[in-house]
Amino acid sequence: MSFNMKAADLDAYLGKPIAKICDRGYHPDAENHCAHFVSHALGITIGTLCGDMNYATRHTGATIRVNELYNGLRSRGPWDNRPPGTDGLLIFVTDANRNMINNRMGQGPQKHVGICYMGKIWNYSNGRHAVVRDASVESFHLKFKRTYHGTSISLYFGEVP
Repeated sequence: MSFNMKAADLDAYLGKPIAKICDRGYHPDAENHCAHFVSHALGITIGTLCGDMNYATRHTGATIRVNELYNGLRSRGPWDNRPPGTDGLLIFVTDANRNMINNRMGQGPQKHVGICYMGKIWNYSNGRHAVVRDASVESFHLKFKRTYHGTSISLYFGEVP
């Protein structure tokens, strides 16, 4: 699969809770749904899926874990090393000192993913329980620098499989 969405397609998700996006019934409010949203929107099925959370729907649905999504991508790395001229990338943010070793993302806290397209970031706000859009990569990064603890809150890219 490659990125084949338009801004209008992504905008259609704005304000929607995960319960309106996930057709497998997996939407507990206490869970982080950023990878879940991104994976439903883009049809990504890497690692643990939302359907795996219920015996009757196992092996179906979309990826739910940020680190499994990142680690399962063939093309990934620091944001500054993303392929030139590429639009429609996944954008990850995490504490590099805690969660990144040899370009693999660990299971520690403080990790998030969104869809970067035309300079804007569509992502799932776990605090608002809805999809939001950040105006720029810089505003997305700053939001997490303010939210997460640590001195190495860094951005990473992933190409949509």
